[in-house]
Amino acid sequence: MAGLTTASLLTRAGVPVRVLESSDGVGGRVRTDLHGGGYLLDRGFQVVLEAYPALGRLVDAKAVGPCRFERGAVVWDGQRRRRIVDPLSDLSALPSTLRDPGMSVKDKVKLARVALRARSASWKSVTDATLAPDADRSALQYLRQEGFSARFIESFAKPFWGGITLDRSLGGNAGALLFTMKMFLDGSAMLPAHGMQALPDLLLATLPPSAVQLNSPVEKVEIVDGRATGVWQSGQLIPGRAVVVAADPATARALTGIETIPQRGLGCVTVYLAGSRDPGIGKLLLLNAENQTGVNHVAPLAAVAPAYAPAGKHLLAAVILDHPNHADMADEGLALMARVDVARMLGQTIEDWKPLRTVRTPFAQFAQPPGFASTLPVNRTSTIGLYLAGEYTHDSSVNGAMLSGETAAKVIAHDLRLPLS
Repeated sequence: MAGLTTASLLTRAGVPVRVLESSDGVGGRVRTDLHGGGYLLDRGFQVVLEAYPALGRLVDAKAVGPCRFERGAVVWDGQRRRRIVDPLSDLSALPSTLRDPGMSVKDKVKLARVALRARSASWKSVTDATLAPDADRSALQYLRQEGFSARFIESFAKPFWGGITLDRSLGGNAGALLFTMKMFLDGSAMLPAHGMQALPDLLLATLPPSAVQLNSPVEKVEIVDGRATGVWQSGQLIPGRAVVVAADPATARALTGIETIPQRGLGCVTVYLAGSRDPGIGKLLLLNAENQTGVNHVAPLAAVAPAYAPAGKHLLAAVILDHPNHADMADEGLALMARVDVARMLGQTIEDWKPLRTVRTPFAQFAQPPGFASTLPVNRTSTIGLYLAGEYTHDSSVNGAMLSGETAAKVIAHDLRLPLS
């Protein structure tokens, strides 16, 4: 998404670009595959927060047919499911929310207070939010400082924000918690009607067909007298006035030698489950507050975006966060774990849900501990003509990736004196 954003903005300004894509399609981790039987499977469960500032600036999100989750969640506590809605967006739900025994009145008041502060902030990214008072500390420390109860943290904050940041310990920077809270208040979480692939495809459509070359991994950046002058691909030198490395962190480090590109990744496993039985949770995420080593959350994909499954079928994404116990488990074992956990949480049987695919994403996000923002590389490198475009220059999200691509295009335009609006 970062590299496509850079290429799109430069192309719109009349600058010729060439995109060398190492895989068989654009989008990086934001890809969608068609599974046999008519199911759409993203490469790991993902959503888009439609209030992302970079998204609104750079693409027409309405063009992807946004299908929205309901605001709130269903929480499984080991005995029953509780529906928690956002009272700020659904005032009719306020009385029942306040009566909900799963969250104390004090916690609800504190949550509303923090939410209103976040909603009024002018943050455009997670890194902006880290500048808020007391925000550059862990999310767990921030919640405790704000006076939230241990029950709220364990039963809601850890499965919900832990699922967003892939860190159920809430050890990441509180800025991510605050910024995503603002995004959830300003808009909805959504899926493109026909899969996440629609987002990179929007950017791809702004490029000339001849600009993109698939299955073309770059072997080396050519540097002459301290200046990047092109790249090597399939043993041939491709010259350029500027070189933008828009690759995964490990590849970007190898191509540029920039050691500040994050090495530590947070991963997860998504098990896609299909069935004919209605999961019964509407368009809400189902959070697991009972078990910290199994399924963290379940997303009812077909209930939100019907095209994800054939008529009369349901599709679930069961997300398992990284844990040492899972390191040596085969895909079949992870799929069985997901079926058992999902069946228990839904009050159904494992026979109701057939595993379609297990997707491992070992580096789904880079770690964002307190102080992370000051350690990240910038888009303009110390080598003249060499630039980075990747979420790891801003923050780990679709918004961060697109913001990085936008920033890269701007600094290139400045350095080459190009007319970029």
